[in-house]
Amino acid sequence: MGKVYLKTKFDNEIKMEIPHSVNIANAMYGFRELGAEIIPYHMIDEIYDKVTREDIVLDYIAQCNSIFVKFGITPRIPDYPDVLKPFLGRRIWKDTINSISRNEEKWSAGYFVKPVISKAFTGKIIGSISDLVGCGNYSEDYEVLVSEPLDICAEWRCFILYDEIVDVRPYGLLLDKSRKSYKYHYDFKVLDSMMEVFVKWEERPVACSMDICVTKDGKTLLVELNDSYALGCYGLASIFYAKLISARWSQLMGVRDEFHF
Repeated sequence: MGKVYLKTKFDNEIKMEIPHSVNIANAMYGFRELGAEIIPYHMIDEIYDKVTREDIVLDYIAQCNSIFVKFGITPRIPDYPDVLKPFLGRRIWKDTINSISRNEEKWSAGYFVKPVISKAFTGKIIGSISDLVGCGNYSEDYEVLVSEPLDICAEWRCFILYDEIVDVRPYGLLLDKSRKSYKYHYDFKVLDSMMEVFVKWEERPVACSMDICVTKDGKTLLVELNDSYALGCYGLASIFYAKLISARWSQLMGVRDEFHF
């Protein structure tokens, strides 16, 4: 069985080592319940040469990607898989951030823009020139996904593990407290239909999230998919969070998932 490497930091107030983030802490608790061997570290350079394909690294996206690159792996799942496009409820197309910033018709249209490169910047609605701040790069013209905006009333993160939804967690309140998301609920029949299509998708990941929303006109729609190696837990039980991470790391590394039980 491989090891689980845990990114930690020294907390000056309580004078002890702690997990580097809430998500990392939640994953740690889950792997403890699963009986994993957990090894703390501070910097990815400390463990880079030690990590094998059987190991799991609990760190931020860039650091995890550096480990994947070490083994010639490039994690990638589409935000909007073709098989799930009937559930999007909006048009989505590709552009570049420079093309948008040069064209007033584009940057004033109120489109939602997110980078094709994962986490290059946080996706956002662009309705004015000031909304472009932080979206560019002086040395690179980012390719972006552009979509018609949705009038969202509530959002949820559906955690998928081996073709089953293990939990559905709300997250709209974290984004906009004025929404009063507690007044809305998704249509479970639409979610079931999404899953029926998802499990027929040959290239699907064994673990991911499927974010959904309810719009002002009452539609339950797909927001996007997210890879579980780079996924916030949003209150998911720690043991399931650890299993999601283990399943996806194992799939990417091409090894057996030791915690698939």
